[in-house]
Amino acid sequence: MGAPQVIPSLMQIPLPYSFLWGFISISMTSIFLVFVLLMLAFAIHAGRIFYISFFMLFIPASVLSIFLPVVINAPYTPFLQGALSLPLLALWPLAKLETLPEAWGPTAHELGANRSTCLQLIIWPLLRKPLIVSFFLSLFFGIAQ
Repeated sequence: MGAPQVIPSLMQIPLPYSFLWGFISISMTSIFLVFVLLMLAFAIHAGRIFYISFFMLFIPASVLSIFLPVVINAPYTPFLQGALSLPLLALWPLAKLETLPEAWGPTAHELGANRSTCLQLIIWPLLRKPLIVSFFLSLFFGIAQ
């Protein structure tokens, strides 16, 4: 028997485990960045700006993410691929966040809702389906890479 096959870009991890490492790092990076971006867009009310910029970036970033292992052959490549998939994964949740009226927060607070109640009754039902789709897309991208 010969030496186990390895992929050079993944720190000489044996082949079955290198795919698992790439899958986990791409998926977790992209999921984490989508949640951070949505919290930031929600906190500073910049959903429209993020949506427009990510709409323009999702095709170039997705193509670069696919071909990144050919260009950069380093241990941090899966993390960069997860970050480059952010525009595609955040596009639908940002579009849903755009449907919220500007005055929903002050109106909910006037009616007696605190921040967690607003999140539970307004934001979560609105973003549930887009976040689930983004989660499964990130898992798919992790497996596909």
